[in-house]
Amino acid sequence: MDNTELHYITYDPEAMWTDMMLAYIEAGGDVLYPGDEKEILLRGVQQMFFLAFAGVDNALRMDTLRYAMRDYLDVYGQKRNCYRIEAAAATSTVQITFRATGEAKTIPAGTPLTQDGETLFTLVDDVAQTGYAGTVTAEIVCSRTGSVGNGLLNGSEMQFLIPQDAVVSVFCIADAQGGQEAEDDETYRERIRTHGLATVTTGPEEQYRSAAMAVSSNILDAHPMNIGAGGVCVYLLLADETGSAALIEAVKEALRPTDTRPLTDNVSAALAEPVEYTLKVQYSIGTGSSSATAISDAVAAYTEWQDHTIGQTFDPDRLKTYLYNAGCMAVVFANGSNFNGSEVKRTAIEEYQRCKGTITLEAVTL
Repeated sequence: MDNTELHYITYDPEAMWTDMMLAYIEAGGDVLYPGDEKEILLRGVQQMFFLAFAGVDNALRMDTLRYAMRDYLDVYGQKRNCYRIEAAAATSTVQITFRATGEAKTIPAGTPLTQDGETLFTLVDDVAQTGYAGTVTAEIVCSRTGSVGNGLLNGSEMQFLIPQDAVVSVFCIADAQGGQEAEDDETYRERIRTHGLATVTTGPEEQYRSAAMAVSSNILDAHPMNIGAGGVCVYLLLADETGSAALIEAVKEALRPTDTRPLTDNVSAALAEPVEYTLKVQYSIGTGSSSATAISDAVAAYTEWQDHTIGQTFDPDRLKTYLYNAGCMAVVFANGSNFNGSEVKRTAIEEYQRCKGTITLEAVTL
C-alpha cells in the first residue's frame, strides 16, 4: 500500500499479522513459528483479509475523480453527463473512373484502397459499375482509428489492393478528416473537473470552453470571446491543424442553441491566430551535470507550456529556467532569435492569439 496517497482503509500486512498473532495468543494459543501448520493456516487467513481490504479500498478510490482510472473513470464521467471522447477513424471521398466493359458489377463495401501501401482505407458503401465508361464518387474510411488517416490529402492517387479490371484511376477529392485518438485518462479527468457548467445554458465562458473541448481530443485549448452584442467567437488551438475546417464546423454544431447555448447568442469558431517565434539557443554544461535527454525534456516542457495555451504571454526567460534546472551552466539566445520579428523578451499577446515557435539547440563553450 502506498502511504503517500489517500486510502479509505488501512491494510498494512505486517500490522495485520501482528494483530492476528496477538489475538491468537490472548485466546490461549501458543507462540507460532514459521513452518508451523497453524502459522501457515493463519497466513492464509491473513492473505484473504488483505485482499478483501484492498478490494474495498480500491472500489472506494475508483469512485473518486482523483483516483478513478479507465472504465471506472468512464462510469464517474457518465454519472455527470460527461463522456470520454472516443477514438475515430478519418474519412474522405474518392472519385473512381471506369472504362467501358459492357458488364455490370459491384465493388463491395469494405474493399480496401491505399495511397502509400501502409495506411488502408475501405469503401463505406457498395460501388456499382454499370459497364459503361464514367466516374462515381464514394466515401472511404481509414481502417485504423486515430490521426494516422488524416495524412491523406486532396488529389492523392489511390489504388485498390484487390485489382479491379474496369477501374482506370482512383483519386482522393477531399482531405481526409476526423481521425482522432481516444481521450487519455488525465485529459478526460480534467475535462470532467471543468464540466460543472456544461449543461447550464446561461452562456458563461467556462460552458463554451467545456463544450468546445468535448468535441475532439485534437483540441488542446479553447478560448471563447465576446465579440460584440450577442456575438461569441470560440478560438481553438489544435494539436494537428489537418482537417481544421471540419473541426471548426463540428464545434459550431456542438454549440447548439437548442440545448447548449442561449438562443440569442450568435456563435462562430476560428483557429487561434499564431504569433511565431524563433529561439536559437546556445548552452554549455559542466562535466556530468546534465544530459541530452534532460535538455530535450526541458525544451519539450517549455514548448507545451508556451505553445499549448491560447493567450499565453511569451516568456523566453522561463525556457532559460528550465534549461538551468536541467543542468546547463550558461544559456544565451544567439543571433537570429526573434519574437514575431522583434526582440526576444517577455511580451504579452492578444487573448485570441497563441505562440507557435521553433527552438534549436547548440552546445557551445560559454
